[in-house]
Amino acid sequence: MTFEKKKPAVFLDRDGTINEQMGYINHESRFVLLPGVAEAIRLLNRNGYLSIVVSNQSGVGRGYFPVDLVYKLHDKMESELKKQDAVLDRIYFCPHYPGGSVVECDKSCTCRKPGTGLI
Repeated sequence: MTFEKKKPAVFLDRDGTINEQMGYINHESRFVLLPGVAEAIRLLNRNGYLSIVVSNQSGVGRGYFPVDLVYKLHDKMESELKKQDAVLDRIYFCPHYPGGSVVECDKSCTCRKPGTGLI
């Protein structure tokens, strides 16, 4: 069995930290990277930190947009960052919302922040 050397990690929220906060992002065109974000993530990368995104995406559970859109937005985010030599090591999100209209997402969970299930 081999063990990887432990690395420090920074956990980043998505909306309002990496991209502009504009309510529920229900279309790819509404995803706008904030100024300075790529530079900050690039510095984390170069200094040996893992860059990990953790995000509540209750719009899925509420039925505002499909989970496929979340994946498309994350692809766009990674692509825009990569153009500026910045890399995210992982992206985790919680689609759940208690009382939401999407049955499979209508539940309480530990992955919804401030719970720790995404870490």
